Amino acid sequence: MKSFKSKVYNRSGKYWVTKENISLLLFLIIACLACSPVKNEIFLKGMESYEDQQYRTAITYFDDAIKEEPGNAGLYFYRAKAKMLLNNCKDAIDDYSRAIILDKTKVDYFINRGLANISCQNYNTAIYDFDYAEVLDSTNAQIFFNRGYARESIEDYPGAITDYTAALNLDSTNHKYFINRGLLFSYIGDSQSAISDFSSAILIDPNNILAYKNRGDEYFHQGKLSEAIVDYSDAIIIEPDNSALYYSRAEARIGLNDFLTAAVDYTYIISLNSKDATAYYNRGICYANLDMKGNACDDFKKAGELGLFEAYQVVKEFCEAKDEPKEKRKKK
Repeated sequence: MKSFKSKVYNRSGKYWVTKENISLLLFLIIACLACSPVKNEIFLKGMESYEDQQYRTAITYFDDAIKEEPGNAGLYFYRAKAKMLLNNCKDAIDDYSRAIILDKTKVDYFINRGLANISCQNYNTAIYDFDYAEVLDSTNAQIFFNRGYARESIEDYPGAITDYTAALNLDSTNHKYFINRGLLFSYIGDSQSAISDFSSAILIDPNNILAYKNRGDEYFHQGKLSEAIVDYSDAIIIEPDNSALYYSRAEARIGLNDFLTAAVDYTYIISLNSKDATAYYNRGICYANLDMKGNACDDFKKAGELGLFEAYQVVKEFCEAKDEPKEKRKKK
């Protein structure tokens, strides 16, 4: 029977923290700007464009403001933030570095350069930035959390767990911190700690799909299939059109030899995407186990037509094979 590993141990399910509170930022800028009135106007136009998500226009205004006041660290900082939102992490790093050269006392400069380095996959450099940020503010949970992410990315798993734990000690109300640490625990094989973290995330955010999905995966790998089904079902209630959740629940149901309800899950997946060859193939397996050969063969043929060519071998071996007469079978 075809098996699916819905658990993914890459970075797609991970979080890392960004800081983009534009309304507060504008308030602080208007309240605290020390530039001349003309320079204020250029800068504020840049910030207005930034708030309107017109990032290229914002950068143009920041360019003009920098020409007027090249020693203002904040101008490079805000231009870097706009560049980051255009996925230009390399140029953003350059601007954050200019801001840091002009003012090494701003923790946000180091945090944001660290985040830009993460985006550019410069993980060791990002760790250096967060190290310096910690010196400036050792009570900021985001610093430890983001450094944990960077350390995990270079496979420093003990260091990452230490940082995630430090972040949680400073802020135990952030479900993302528990999810990231839980995923890492899962990856290194500490299933019980992973379940504990996902459970904590659910207590904080009862509607978090990732927490239910990943806790369900942990139960699945422990062989606690009924518990896994409960978690997958809770996730489906929150996000009923997520086919990955139905795949996971169907696999758990197959593990309990509940082929009928597994077939129902695959049927729903097909209703979401009628060209999902894998769903047809797996439903065919369920039908075969339920002695519904006609339905099974229809599904195997459909899977083959949709590009899952291994299904044709099943058609040949299972569907085209002649059934033995009942009398002959009784003699065996």
